[in-house]
Amino acid sequence: MERQHPRRTMPHHGMTAHISGSSQSAQARYAAGTRGILEAWLDGTPIREEYLIVEGGALAGAGAHSYSTRK
Repeated sequence: MERQHPRRTMPHHGMTAHISGSSQSAQARYAAGTRGILEAWLDGTPIREEYLIVEGGALAGAGAHSYSTRK
């Protein structure tokens, strides 16, 4: 970060530069998954279970394994 960057002197603000990110291979997987979901939806075929979070108003697929309906 430059020595004179505005973040260094902003009053009443706390900011940090975000330097992490996804690898190119991870981005390619995200894109392929998104494409697969869209193609299935447009074709009227089932979406792969590992891509599902909710189906028919209830947790499904990965969502059923990762989330709880308990409050």
